[in-house]
Amino acid sequence: MRILAVDDEPLFLEILEVALQEQGFSDITPVYSAKEALRELEMSKEFFDCILLDIRMPGMDGVELCRKIRAVTGYKRTPILMITAMNDRQYIDDAFAAGASDYLTKPLDSLELRARIQMVERLIAEQSRNLLLEQRIGLMSEAADTSILPEELDFDLASRIMLQGFDRIIEFSALENYLLSLSVKDSYGTAACAFTIRNADVIFEATSRVSFLNMLYDVGVTIETALKSSKALISYAGNGTFVAVLGDMRGADMQDIEDQIRTRLHDFDDIYVSDKVPAPVIAVGQIVRKSFFSRPRGTEMLQQAIASVTNDKADVAEESFKTA
Repeated sequence: MRILAVDDEPLFLEILEVALQEQGFSDITPVYSAKEALRELEMSKEFFDCILLDIRMPGMDGVELCRKIRAVTGYKRTPILMITAMNDRQYIDDAFAAGASDYLTKPLDSLELRARIQMVERLIAEQSRNLLLEQRIGLMSEAADTSILPEELDFDLASRIMLQGFDRIIEFSALENYLLSLSVKDSYGTAACAFTIRNADVIFEATSRVSFLNMLYDVGVTIETALKSSKALISYAGNGTFVAVLGDMRGADMQDIEDQIRTRLHDFDDIYVSDKVPAPVIAVGQIVRKSFFSRPRGTEMLQQAIASVTNDKADVAEESFKTA
């Protein structure tokens, strides 16, 4: 695994390099600034498999560098781990929104480093499959009389597909890592809410994989727009369900958010009719909050939010509506 490590502290980079070598990784390129990192990405003949970024650096900080790296061809989904001190809460929030996959804390802990690198190896394996999927989608979109059948787009309804090109939609694993990064203090008031496409299974069976993905993008953009003022982090969780995490949803008007989604989805009605694609039927789940008396641990918040909107027997406050 080729690793690019970026930190303005030479001593820490040296410690990090030794620690990675002890984990069995020797192909490490250390650089000391954001400018050097971008130059390295541009000049390198081979892609890096993983990037480690210090959040606080002079000039361009790690968050902005993360955002720029995501715009570099070939690095949209490369695992990026942020290196931070425990008191960098706001920086961590911004980093996940910018496309970070996970984070490491200073001072460096060997057990934490091992766990994070193992996570990176799992991500790389998963992303190899997703890259093949994206290449096939591109071929289908470009070919007028393509010989590639929709069935060859090898994903199923439960696949947690990463939707590209959004400001606040991130990988599901990154959203899990964000929740796990919250301290007890920071977790107070944190909330999650899920949005599901009730007829996702019908659409999946009735259309091509490309059409299904296009529909997911339609729904994704309406959810991101409706939650824009809340600065939510959103992810597609598979099975037609999106889940959003906010630092505080006490001021969120879920009825207004639901109305916005309904209204904006109507903009796609003509496309669905023309393409003979069933219009998505959306349901909004209940808000799941962390509080002093009720604190679902880590990713349990996501599962509870998803269950609230996907389990027909759950006692939840939800309302389904049809977009066409």
